[in-house]
Amino acid sequence: MKIKCFYIFTILILLTCIFIIPNKVSAQSPTATLRVDGGAPIPYDSVQDAIDDIEFIVGTEFLVEIANGTVTEAINILQHTDKNVYIRPQSGATVTVTKTITIDGNGQIDGRESVVIENIIFDFTDDSAPAECIYLNLIPGRVGNAYTHNVFVNGCTFNGIYDKTVAVRSTTGGTRNLSIMNSTATNMHSLVQLRALSGFAFIQNVTLQNSDGGVNFFGEEPILYIDSCNFDVTGYAVRSGQTTGNIRTLGAVNINNSILTSNSPGIGTIVLRGDSTNNINIIHSNITNNEGGPYIQNENDDSIHKYDIDLIESNVSGLVDRIATSTISVIDAPNVKNGPICVQSSNGNGDNGNGDNGNDLITMLLTIILVVLAIVLIAILLPFIVAIFIIRRLLPR
Repeated sequence: MKIKCFYIFTILILLTCIFIIPNKVSAQSPTATLRVDGGAPIPYDSVQDAIDDIEFIVGTEFLVEIANGTVTEAINILQHTDKNVYIRPQSGATVTVTKTITIDGNGQIDGRESVVIENIIFDFTDDSAPAECIYLNLIPGRVGNAYTHNVFVNGCTFNGIYDKTVAVRSTTGGTRNLSIMNSTATNMHSLVQLRALSGFAFIQNVTLQNSDGGVNFFGEEPILYIDSCNFDVTGYAVRSGQTTGNIRTLGAVNINNSILTSNSPGIGTIVLRGDSTNNINIIHSNITNNEGGPYIQNENDDSIHKYDIDLIESNVSGLVDRIATSTISVIDAPNVKNGPICVQSSNGNGDNGNGDNGNDLITMLLTIILVVLAIVLIAILLPFIVAIFIIRRLLPR
């Protein structure tokens, strides 16, 4: 009896310890699989393990799919010759990343290989979160040049801290070809910070809200495409060039079918700095400064008369700062509507920036209804009209 009581007492003590003594359990990042050239999935304990193995596996297309959950470790991707890497959630999974994804081009600026990041949620809202969601830079421990190239970001969500978080940043030394598509960014320092860009930066169907800035870039001959975007920022929406330097005739800034809005009396919606390209094309867009500041601003006094700016079927609101009006060509056909054709608005509804989509739709529906009613009435009345005509012809005069 005494032994039985002893066992019962011991069990009670153990249970008390389990429930009273605090337990610290760290959240484990999700597992991942790797498919090589469309083959069967290979399981890995972590995303980084799957990425690290790419270097040693023969193949061309490497698909890393992440299980449902939150990745709490930094991810480092080293680009390898002719090995294309795709990173996305597994089917039906929701994947959140809270640390930086660093992409290192392995010193091959002209490499053909690419990195694609799709449908990832970047949650950098914690004060301890790093500034860069995606960093085009040397991975920790490697020396030399990064030269990150051919990076494509699609369907991602960036949530950060105002005036701190950057969706994509590159380091000094050169980056070639970046694309961000079908994504949203909220509470940011800026969407993109690109140094020594070559090739292109293509930003399409991206909504940016509550951000200090938008897209900042410079390079010897880069081409920036802003297409079907909606930026609502405090300062610049697009900034081209560095603080000093001579204006460049190579490269271009192309803004198409977009709504760019800044809210600063002193900073332009579009800012052109020292060595900016001189070729600026604004097509079917709304460029607005809500605080009465410049919609386009030049910061290099030597470049006032050297720009080639085409303003095509667009609406602008604000001042022109230190740019000769003779360098701005306006194309405004009387029968062509100005502004965007269709841009995703910040509330998730299609909007052309003028609030006219709803009215146009109603007008179109009413027109269709009237045409249908007219056809119905003609179909009903036509037999009666024909009958009356025949009877009148048969009656004696």
